[in-house]
Amino acid sequence: MNARRLTPIVLVAMVAMAFVLSNDVRSSEVPPTFSVAEATGTPVIPGDESAITTSWFCGGTSAAGDSGSGLYSGEIVLSNPTEVVVRGRITALTADEEAVESTVVVEARSQTTVDVRSLVDSSYASTVVELDSSFVAVEQRAIHPAGTAVAPCANATSDAWHFADGFTFDGSDFRLILSNPYLSAAIVNVSVATEAGPRTPSNLQGYVVPARSIRVVNVAEAGFRDEKVLAVSVVAETGRFVAAKDQHYLGGGRLGHINALGAPGPSSQWWFADGEKGDGISERYSIYNPTDEDAQASVLVLGLGEVEATLPPASLSIPAHEVVTFDTSTIVGLPDGVHAMLVSSETGSDIVVERVITRPAADYVATTAVLGVMGGYTSQRWRVPTSTTIAIEDVLIVLNTSGEAGTFTVFSVGPGGEEPIPGLTDVALAPNAIVSVDLVDPLAFGRPLVVAGDRPLVVERRLERTPTLRGRSGSLAFPE
Repeated sequence: MNARRLTPIVLVAMVAMAFVLSNDVRSSEVPPTFSVAEATGTPVIPGDESAITTSWFCGGTSAAGDSGSGLYSGEIVLSNPTEVVVRGRITALTADEEAVESTVVVEARSQTTVDVRSLVDSSYASTVVELDSSFVAVEQRAIHPAGTAVAPCANATSDAWHFADGFTFDGSDFRLILSNPYLSAAIVNVSVATEAGPRTPSNLQGYVVPARSIRVVNVAEAGFRDEKVLAVSVVAETGRFVAAKDQHYLGGGRLGHINALGAPGPSSQWWFADGEKGDGISERYSIYNPTDEDAQASVLVLGLGEVEATLPPASLSIPAHEVVTFDTSTIVGLPDGVHAMLVSSETGSDIVVERVITRPAADYVATTAVLGVMGGYTSQRWRVPTSTTIAIEDVLIVLNTSGEAGTFTVFSVGPGGEEPIPGLTDVALAPNAIVSVDLVDPLAFGRPLVVAGDRPLVVERRLERTPTLRGRSGSLAFPE
C-alpha cells in the first residue's frame, strides 16, 4: 500500500544517508548582516562547515498584541542540533520605529523561542537573525486568533518575490509584508494577476520600502477586493528585500490564517506531498507565470501506486504574467485519500505554484496554503524544528520523489542527540509513494525532529492551529 498511516510501536536502529544542499555565498552591496547567501529557492539548512556565520530573514508577523478577539503576535524559533552553544543577534524591523537589536543564545541541542513583542511594540514586525553557526534552523510562528501559522525563514533576500495564491473574496484580508534590512531604500513595483488578467496598479509602482524598515500593503484596499483568483509579483527597481503574505480567510469557502514567505523566483518543478481528496475537502493549485513568455505546465498525481498509470498528467497553458487554477476534483478516477503532486513547466517559462486545501474542522472548515518545494531542493534529510506537543495523527507527510523503493527513519533531537522514535525506523517507502506519520510516542513531543532516508524526499507538516481551534495548518519542513 503506497499511502498509509504509521503509529510508533517498536524501536529499531538506523543510520541514515545525508544529502546536503549547498548554497553560493556572497556579500550584498550593503550588507547589514554577518553574511548573505545568494540562494533564491526553498529555505534550507546550509550546514556548511566552512561558513563562519549565517543569516536568516523572517517574513514578518502582526505584533499588535491582545485584542478583543485574541492575540496578534509572532515568535522566532531557533533550533540548535549541535554540541556547542550558538550565539548571535536578532534585529527587529517595523514601519514606525528604529530597528531594534538584541543578542540571542541557543544552548547546545536545544531550542530558543523569542517573542517578537518583547523586542518591539508595533502593528507588524519582521526580523533578521544572524548566528555564528550554519546548522541552526530558524522559523517563524505567526500567532493569530484564526490559527497559528509556522513557516521557515528565508536564507537570503531577493530582488523579486512572487505569490501564486491570494484571496480577498467575501472580505478576506490579504496583506503583503515587505521588509528591507539594508542601509538604503528599496524601490519596488507590484504587479497583480486576477481572472481578468494582469494589472500594474499605478499606486504600487515605484513603491518605496525605507532602509531598515517594513511596509505593509493591504491588497484589497489597493484596488483588488472580492478576488477569488489573485497572484502578485513584487520586483525591485533598486535593492533587495523580503516579502511575505499575511492572509486571513473570512468566507468564500475558506476560513483560517496563513503567514508565509513568497517565492524568491520561479522554478521548472514544484513538489507537493500533502494532497487529499474526500468529503468536504477542496484542493486547488494556483499556477502563476510571472515571466514575459507563455508557459505550458503539467500536473502529475503521485503516491497512488498502480492507480497513477490511469491518471495521465493534466496539461495547462499559462500566459505570461497570468495565473491559472487547477482543481483536483476535475481529475477523473482520482480516489479518496492522500496523494502527492508534481507540477512542472514543460515548455516556455518557469512558474510559481501554491496549493490551497480546505478541510472540514468541527462545524467549520480550515484552509491552509503551502508553496511547493522547488526543483533541486528535494533531499534525503529533512529537519522539523516545530512538530507537536501532544499525540496526534498525520503530523508528517513523507513523499519519495524517486522511482526507486527506499526507507526513512524519524529521529527526535534531544540532549543526547538524535534518537530514533519507536516504530518509525526503517519505514518502507515505495517508488513515488507517500506515507502519513502519526506522532504518538512521548519521545516526539515538544522536540525538533529529523526525517532521514535513503532516497530524495519531500516532507510536509500538519500542525495544530491552536489548542482550541480544530483543523490543521500546513507547512514545509527544512531540507538539509
